[in-house]
Amino acid sequence: MDAVKARAIVARRTDYSESNCMLTLFAEGLGVISACVYGIKSKKSRLLAASQPLCFAEFVLVKTRGDIYRVESAEIIETFYPISEDIKKLALAGYFLDILSDSFSAADGEILALILNTLYALSYKEIDPQIAKAVFELKIMQYSGYEPNLETCIKCGSKDSLEAFDFSGGAVCASCRTHSAVILPSGVKEAMLYILKSDTKRIFSFVLPKEAKETISQICENYILSKSEKHYKSLEYYKKII
Repeated sequence: MDAVKARAIVARRTDYSESNCMLTLFAEGLGVISACVYGIKSKKSRLLAASQPLCFAEFVLVKTRGDIYRVESAEIIETFYPISEDIKKLALAGYFLDILSDSFSAADGEILALILNTLYALSYKEIDPQIAKAVFELKIMQYSGYEPNLETCIKCGSKDSLEAFDFSGGAVCASCRTHSAVILPSGVKEAMLYILKSDTKRIFSFVLPKEAKETISQICENYILSKSEKHYKSLEYYKKII
């Protein structure tokens, strides 16, 4: 079979048999795929470093059976090594990779750019992990087709008194607010609008006070959980150690 080249990030690795492993890759143009690596535990394996979670590389892949690929070779582009030196950042990155592995993440180059820019910010910039988490959660929902409406009430269409956030889809006005909606401070709403309207290179260029950071983090987290209907053990672990 013909080989294909694809830039991809390793989202998950599962060892099996004595020397092989299965990688979950998020690949440009392919989305979430599974790829076998044979002989990975050999000291002579040239694929050992490229088979670690967080590694971003250009892979040469051959399709074998069904939707399974075999990794023929890999040229590492970035490992995001500084993340591995911080247990909190590593746990947060693990949560991001779990989200990336979900089926609701489309095969979209914008999503790959999002994860790369987020991991780069965690590795090499003084980014608040709480902000990185909120930005990633909200932006990936946008790219996956679940962008919340923050400019008009999702129930009546009013642009006035948008004081709450309903996890069914966005902002609600004072008249339409129910007990399930949460308060949406104006500063948090503006920050969320900024994230949604910005490209991935500028999404972290905003500042919020501590209380607003906690609010946007909780809203974005609950929104992605309500839409994905997933239970992330990696998120529980991250919240346990922070």
